[in-house]
Amino acid sequence: MNLGDDMGSRWASGGLSGSRDVFKALHNGLTVGLIATPAHELNTCTPHELISEVLRRNPEDFDFLPVVDETHRFVGMFHAAAHRSRCTLSTVWQCYVPLSEDLLLGADASILDFVLDADEKQCRLVISGTKVVGLVSLSDLQRLPVRAALFALITGLEMTMTDLIRARHPKSEDWMKLLTSLRQAKIEEERKKAKSEDGYVDTLLFSQFCDKRDILTQSLPEPEQSALSAALTDIEDLRNKVAHANE
Repeated sequence: MNLGDDMGSRWASGGLSGSRDVFKALHNGLTVGLIATPAHELNTCTPHELISEVLRRNPEDFDFLPVVDETHRFVGMFHAAAHRSRCTLSTVWQCYVPLSEDLLLGADASILDFVLDADEKQCRLVISGTKVVGLVSLSDLQRLPVRAALFALITGLEMTMTDLIRARHPKSEDWMKLLTSLRQAKIEEERKKAKSEDGYVDTLLFSQFCDKRDILTQSLPEPEQSALSAALTDIEDLRNKVAHANE
């Protein structure tokens, strides 16, 4: 079944009108609980321990250690990394951060809830109900569910870019002429191949992120054009690194 551009556009934009609900559901499913270290696996310390002793038995050099009381209840966080190079006889009690909302994050919170301010809140205790069930830190950003969340976020942006291009240029020939002849030829090659295999839907779906960037920035005056192009190029670079599992 071969579909023309207009019918393909209606199918892609209308038939998938619930795509944003799918996008939201995906992020709701990618929760902090998927990347957190379980509570029973955590290295902890107590308020009355000497900092030097805590550091001595922290061979993994964890930057943060949860602080627990004599009943093993979590009472705060000790920033071990801040004391590695110091010679001190102080106890954890004198410098740990008491438990507060800033240290807590729900296990069912989206991974993006942690990612968005992870540079400021580098370590959080993960709670479920009234119980601490784990810990999440900057090092956990390397875990696969984080990659999935970031890639989905960038995909959501690309979906928005696609919608905007369709609104501005209803006919494929209108946006195609904004691309280089080399990119036009590549997209046309992909379109013809898909059409021959009864897989053709919409020419715009064969464009890449860089194509959408170039199409959308063409109509902008300087310096807005250069600024947006640079920003989208950075996002594309992040997209490629996430897709190929680079750091």
